[in-house]
Amino acid sequence: MTATLAPPAPPGSDAARIARPGLILLLACVAQFMLLVDDTITNVALPTIAADLGFTESSLSWVVNAYLLTFGGFLLIGGRLADRFGPRRMFALALAGFAIASAVCGLAQDDGMLIAARAAQGIMGALLSPAALAILLATYPEGPGRRKALGAWAALMGLGAATGLLAGGILVEIADWRWIFLVNLPVAAVALLAIPRILPAFDASTARPAPNVAGATLATLSLLLLVFTVVETESEGWTSARSLGGFAVAAVLAAVFFATERRSASPLIPRELLRRTRAMWADAVVFLAAGGLLAMFFFMTLYLQQVIELSALETGLAFLPFSVTMGIASGIVGRLPERLDARVPISAGLVIGAIGLYLMSRLGVDSSYAGGVLPALVVTAAGLAFAFVPVMGLATGDAEERDGGLASGLMTSAQQIGGAIGIAVMITIATSATTDAAASGTPQAAALVEGFQAAFRVEAAVMFAAALLAVATLRRRD
Repeated sequence: MTATLAPPAPPGSDAARIARPGLILLLACVAQFMLLVDDTITNVALPTIAADLGFTESSLSWVVNAYLLTFGGFLLIGGRLADRFGPRRMFALALAGFAIASAVCGLAQDDGMLIAARAAQGIMGALLSPAALAILLATYPEGPGRRKALGAWAALMGLGAATGLLAGGILVEIADWRWIFLVNLPVAAVALLAIPRILPAFDASTARPAPNVAGATLATLSLLLLVFTVVETESEGWTSARSLGGFAVAAVLAAVFFATERRSASPLIPRELLRRTRAMWADAVVFLAAGGLLAMFFFMTLYLQQVIELSALETGLAFLPFSVTMGIASGIVGRLPERLDARVPISAGLVIGAIGLYLMSRLGVDSSYAGGVLPALVVTAAGLAFAFVPVMGLATGDAEERDGGLASGLMTSAQQIGGAIGIAVMITIATSATTDAAASGTPQAAALVEGFQAAFRVEAAVMFAAALLAVATLRRRD
């Protein structure tokens, strides 16, 4: 009996491309990294942007909020479109759209033009992120390969946010604020050229039928209104008529959406996805943990610049140990034994992350970077890396290939909306603590630090609550 060898795949064929999963992982991660960098890259450039384009104090926050609003609001429909039309097609279209929106941001001549272009960036990001993760899930089947790939993906959450601060500081100091957006163009161009050479054409037979338009519209409007109301609480307050009305209307839209989903022959969220209760609880854990993590970046940036008085560039460099630690720890957790109960690294990592945030709450006016900030950043990064890799695996691991885009869209929605709500809540807590301290005669710098400390303490409590939720809900499958 003689063995027959199959002829080698032609260099440009899908079989040849899929044989290079490392390049596919790199391409997906580069796209996601670019999106996450844009979450924070504008933060250190806001004063320069305001002076150049004539922003008012109230409108300046929308340079950040317009991106968060549309990114969070369109993620569900973005995931569904990736499943409907194929992740490679949506990846290419959204990447090109993101590059165009970035170019408009960089060329903006007034505040309205920049805010509109940032909103367009967010919409394209909401289409791009689920498609990128769906490509990764289709390329790596269940097992050690997928865990390592998700380890790289999870590391991007901290790496992207920290790198955005560093890149923003460098570009503002050595070039011009417009380059924080224009830098996306060469990255997107290289990625677009690589798509036909690297990505296979995914099987169209697994594609979902078109979702009902009413359901997609209701879900998007509900998410948009929720995120808009949350980001506006900074100026309107949580108990104002406008805020309470916004939350009420968002809840009504969500209720009508779920009612239409029950009757639809092609629901936006397929029923088999909702039956994956462990994945839904994993999304809830991501929601809580993201609220603590993204708020940490916001307040630590303010602490480094306003209390320790670091420059924009020095502030970006201060987060490098966080990025390095998260990258190393994510690689380690990706190699943990498959038989290990996922609750162990998730809950342990979240508890370690909570300890790191508590250490931040101990920082004072006279704390140093080396003796206070650095240990807290390293501990937080290590803990969150150990938690995020397995929890992302649970949130996406059981989805069929044709549902990969929506499963990743649900998880990314939890991450983005959790982060937006976390920042808004922590701003309220910090502002209240600072105001009370200043009213009692505390010096301005010390009052500011008391506000930061209060926010970090609540963030630590939220992270610990996420750990308890993981232990209680993320049970091992039978």
